[in-house]
Amino acid sequence: MSQPSQAEPPPPDLGIVSRVVNGNVVLAVTGEVDTEAAPKLRAALITAIDGTADACVLDLTRVDFLDSAGLATLITTDRYAETHGKSLRIAVDSNSTVIRPIEVTGLDVVLRLYHTVDEALEASNRPPRAER
Repeated sequence: MSQPSQAEPPPPDLGIVSRVVNGNVVLAVTGEVDTEAAPKLRAALITAIDGTADACVLDLTRVDFLDSAGLATLITTDRYAETHGKSLRIAVDSNSTVIRPIEVTGLDVVLRLYHTVDEALEASNRPPRAER
């Protein structure tokens, strides 16, 4: 009698929910942002940036994992927003596992980071800390 194979469960799907708050698009992301999911996130961010008059808020507070492809997506979409006269504001919990790769790579100085979505929505389009 053979034992059933114990395959690893598939990784959690990337979930993206978009909503508009006071003219700003908020993208709430759940799951893992890895090489497979990064293009989906990038496409959603470009659409959100194009669809807002001012700022796009990316809520990463419920993301479990962020790899180099996810970091690259944050950089390229931040630049995309800037070239279109808009800002990308990122809400990330300081206790989250997602903040670690952002800090290790020095992106916490380059990106506009906030502790909560509300804080990001209330912020002006201030430049990242490195440019102040």
